[in-house]
Amino acid sequence: MWELPIAVTLLFSMAITGLAAPWFIRKMREKNQTVKDYYKPDKTQLANNGGILTLFAVFTTIIVVPLVFRILFKFEMDFPREFTELDTAILMVVLLYAFYGVLDDYIDVGRASKILLPLMFAYPLVIALSGWSPWVPFVGVTSLETFNIGIPGLGIITGSMFLRYLIIPVYIMVVANLKNMHAGFNGLQSGSALIILSFILLKSFVDSNLENMYTIAALIGAQAVFFWHNKYPSKILEGNIGSLAVGAAIGAALVIQHYLFAGIIMLMPHIINFLMYVYWRVMNSRHLDEEKWKIHKFGKVREDGTLEVPNPYTMKWLLPYYFRMNEKQVVYSMLLLTMAFCVLGFFVPG
Repeated sequence: MWELPIAVTLLFSMAITGLAAPWFIRKMREKNQTVKDYYKPDKTQLANNGGILTLFAVFTTIIVVPLVFRILFKFEMDFPREFTELDTAILMVVLLYAFYGVLDDYIDVGRASKILLPLMFAYPLVIALSGWSPWVPFVGVTSLETFNIGIPGLGIITGSMFLRYLIIPVYIMVVANLKNMHAGFNGLQSGSALIILSFILLKSFVDSNLENMYTIAALIGAQAVFFWHNKYPSKILEGNIGSLAVGAAIGAALVIQHYLFAGIIMLMPHIINFLMYVYWRVMNSRHLDEEKWKIHKFGKVREDGTLEVPNPYTMKWLLPYYFRMNEKQVVYSMLLLTMAFCVLGFFVPG
């Protein structure tokens, strides 16, 4: 029942994005909504905030496709008439993170704010969720209803409530920020997001659990076209609005599908990237005068087109620090690594 509507949603979103992308890129350039590409010898100016294009395609799809489904329903065809409550909640979470990305692009909200404020953005999804018994490695499916904590003045807090009201907002916030951090090269963020989202959808299909995947299907369609324009040599960048919104969508999808541990495996390159960055910052605070540990935002491009990076303490800089590689080679190496971990995560039950 669900496979054809999901396919229609994905393809419609892809078509909308494909039609709108050339116009959007041209308009952003005309309005000087551009940023420098620091990894090109001529510091090319690229259209920015392409996340707006992705969101436009997703929301257009979410508006139009249900109308098509309703018309088909009138002819007694076997299509769902509307999106589910969880799909609507995912949209709200994505929209909140996207708005926050706009603020970050224009006023730079800072790293502390990216950790604390977005926690509340997950609550539209938390409210729509019901309790579940999560799968835990080496334990199996575990009921949380037996874990009760009595808090004076609040009553009994069950394990399921703890999971939904505390763990899930943190989980989505962390995923969104991990996606935002593992970026900087043409196609790196959008390509890795497309791979992860596609594997979540594929895993949901195998598990016969596609009911709440319409928003994710629309996002995959839009992200596929955006990646085509964002890959090396890029014509447009996503901006924080794109990386935070897509990251939040990935986190929300993993939550509603109960793939919390599978998601950790799929996101392992992003997690390693974060840990490397933390190590870099700690060493910087201890060795402020040493050039090796100074904080740099960008590397350089040599005359032969290979990358010259200041250190190996982020995933995207690790390979070009030790080997002469150009940007395209590094990005596709990172995408292959992401795909490998997604294959591993695909076989994790929950």
